[in-house]
Amino acid sequence: MKKALLSLFSAVSLGFAQDAPEVNVWSYTGPDLFTSMIIATATMDWNGDEQLAEDKKGPEDPKLKKDEIAVYGDENGLIAAELTNVPKGAKISVEMSGDGFLKPSKWKGTMKRAYDIVHIFPKAVWDYAALHQVLEQRPANVTIKVTVNDEELPEVNETVVLRSINDCPFYILFDEAGEDFDDISFMFAAYVNENHPWIDGLLKEALEIGKDAELIESFDGYQSEDPEVVMAQVFAVWNALQRRGIKYSSITTTTPSKYASCQSVRFLDESVEHTQANCVDGSVLMASILRKIGIDVYLVMVPGHCFLAFMDGEGDDASLIGLETTMLGQDNLKPVKELPNMPAKLKQKEFNASFKTFTNAIDAGNESLDEHSEAFDSGDDPDVQLISIEDARDLGIMPLASGKKKQ
Repeated sequence: MKKALLSLFSAVSLGFAQDAPEVNVWSYTGPDLFTSMIIATATMDWNGDEQLAEDKKGPEDPKLKKDEIAVYGDENGLIAAELTNVPKGAKISVEMSGDGFLKPSKWKGTMKRAYDIVHIFPKAVWDYAALHQVLEQRPANVTIKVTVNDEELPEVNETVVLRSINDCPFYILFDEAGEDFDDISFMFAAYVNENHPWIDGLLKEALEIGKDAELIESFDGYQSEDPEVVMAQVFAVWNALQRRGIKYSSITTTTPSKYASCQSVRFLDESVEHTQANCVDGSVLMASILRKIGIDVYLVMVPGHCFLAFMDGEGDDASLIGLETTMLGQDNLKPVKELPNMPAKLKQKEFNASFKTFTNAIDAGNESLDEHSEAFDSGDDPDVQLISIEDARDLGIMPLASGKKKQ
């Protein structure tokens, strides 16, 4: 995946090449470093079994093409030293560090041939604990020290911008017009956190609702092999979130980035605590809880919007069900703790209202799935996608930890 990126993205170096040998800072996302991406892709292998780095290639790996930029070191790296006019056989050492977020990271080796441009990626020793604490963007310095044949080159210091952990990049742009880009919308899956410590409490409330309404006795995912039981579990979660008072909020203000399209996404606890969620927030919230109980979930991306989809079973007979999560806030329901003392008539009235909204949300979601079905199948429109959370996990996208304690 990243092979093409490295040859196309050289225009986003954070310095200016000259005729003489020079060192620049190169970043996959330009001068903005997305803490969410650094953390979520920490174990991701961009190229699978295929080796991209020249110093690690075997006989079966593809040869460097004429228009490609040579890569040495960690082929999965996001930040590198870019060297120009490098002679064949040059013995090079690189040390890269970032104040407060990147510990000294080193690489040493010999150039196999002469290069006009080469990207050297030391294995980055990120301070993940510090990156988790970046809640609003701030400037930071990156320092690169290089020696070529034991001769020290001038030290390079560049200022980058550490983006908030809530900023999710989904396109990397190769030109200002946005016509040439790489789609990394799988990054939204990082905000689906099936391990969030608050989920157990939310499921406890949902189970209380399910038992009170005689809908479910437990959360068992697909064990019943009955789509109606699966739907009942999803509705119990829906009703519990409604009783938490979560409302739709269209606020998605995100500081723009020149080289990446991005959106601010709330963590599960932020949506629950502040009782508001935009289309992405509500979808990752529901997806996190449903994935916890073993239901296969998707984030559905259509132009300017996101909603949830889930499988109502396993196997060939299962159906993909859409769920328009922005409709969560259409009912004003009493909190779960008031259920035991509510009059039966009022309780039934609230249940009916909630279930009607739920079925309407499914109708709206299914209608949109049908409307965009051809685009999903063809994959030609990057603005129309089904993001499988299971596939994203297999790819190596880890959920972003919130740092919250269990409630």
